Amino acid sequence: MAFHRLGNALVTVVQIDRGLAAAAERCDYDACHPWEAGRNSMHKFPPKLAYLLATSVGAGLSPIWPGTAGAMVGVAVAAALIPASPWLTVLTYAALFAVGVWASSHVVTRTGTEDPQIVVIDETFGAAVTLSMLPLDPLWWAAGFLAFRFFDVVKPWPIRIAHDKGGAGIMLDDAAAAVAAGVLLLLLNGLIDHLP
Repeated sequence: MAFHRLGNALVTVVQIDRGLAAAAERCDYDACHPWEAGRNSMHKFPPKLAYLLATSVGAGLSPIWPGTAGAMVGVAVAAALIPASPWLTVLTYAALFAVGVWASSHVVTRTGTEDPQIVVIDETFGAAVTLSMLPLDPLWWAAGFLAFRFFDVVKPWPIRIAHDKGGAGIMLDDAAAAVAAGVLLLLLNGLIDHLP
């Protein structure tokens, strides 16, 4: 009799265990394991941060001309760095470049796209660097903005060489476009200064 009751109890335990296992498979993990929800949300943080940074805080989600929207964020970055020392400006741009490589690489990996249109941190970086090279004058900044966008979109040689796959490639071609635009306009500025 005792063995019969023990056998029934074991069968009941097995049935309960199978029922719990089936229920666990059907339920949303975070909802059924609330103590794990906090840990899982931490795993979601880096991808969301990468998207936030890669889109230049959402500028890349613009329905029209997302690259130009990202470059406009670059104008704000350059303006914010006007009072900064040259060393702080260089360090800021080095950090922005590194962050851009990380964030862009993350979005490229998750989307499976070589150069996702929503990634505009490269335009933000390139426009800001271009403007920081130029005289603090609205006309020169407007010319710098347009020159950078021209080199970024057209990608003439040798800028096209820098355009490669992955986050580094995404950032490098815009860095090259920024240097080309900045140097061209600085040469033009020097030529104008030497005119009688």
